[in-house]
Amino acid sequence: ENHADIARPDFLWQYLLQSFATMGRSAGWHGLIGNRSNYNRVTYPALAALPDGDRLRVAREVCRAAKVRMPDLKGDYIVGCFERVRAMGGPEAAKAELLAQLGREAKIRWLKAMPGIGDKYAQNIMMDVYHEDFRDSIAVDARIESVSERLGLSFPSYSAHERFYLGAAQQAGLNGWELDRLLYNFLPDVLSRL
Repeated sequence: ENHADIARPDFLWQYLLQSFATMGRSAGWHGLIGNRSNYNRVTYPALAALPDGDRLRVAREVCRAAKVRMPDLKGDYIVGCFERVRAMGGPEAAKAELLAQLGREAKIRWLKAMPGIGDKYAQNIMMDVYHEDFRDSIAVDARIESVSERLGLSFPSYSAHERFYLGAAQQAGLNGWELDRLLYNFLPDVLSRL
C-alpha cells in the first residue's frame, strides 16, 4: 500500500518523522502525523523557514503537543536529522543518496547514521515502502520480542533474532516482510495460539 511513497520527494523526511512518532508506541502516529496542525510545523520546509535558534524549541513543543513518548529526545532527533538532511542538500538530495547505497546493509548503515535511528527503524523505513532490498527482512521490535518470549527464546544479537524469524518465514513459504507484517497486524491472534 505504501510502496508508491518512495517516489515522494520528501519520502525520507516523512518516514523519519513517522519513525519518531511511533518509536515506543505506534499510537504516537496520530498525534504527530495524523494531526495536521502538529505535522505541518515539523515538515522539512516548515523547519527550514525557522531561525536556527528556534528549531529545537518548536520540534520539542510539537512532540509534546503530539503526546509522543520521550518528546524532548524526539525533538532533538528531529532537529539532528534536519541538520544532516540540510547538509546533504535537502530531502530530495538525501533521498537520492540513500537510494544510491548498494544493497540492504549499506542502506541500513546509511540510515543508522541519522540521529535516533537504530537497527529496527533503519529496516522499518524501507520495509514500510516495500523496497526490494528489504523484502526478506524482519524489523525486530517489542512485538517480535513478545513472540520470542512466549516461545521461551532469547538471542545474543539483533541479527541472530532476525535470522531466526527469517528461517521461520522461509519454512512457512513467506518472505521476511510478509511474516513481519503478519506479526504486526495479527499479534494478539498469534500470541493467543502460542
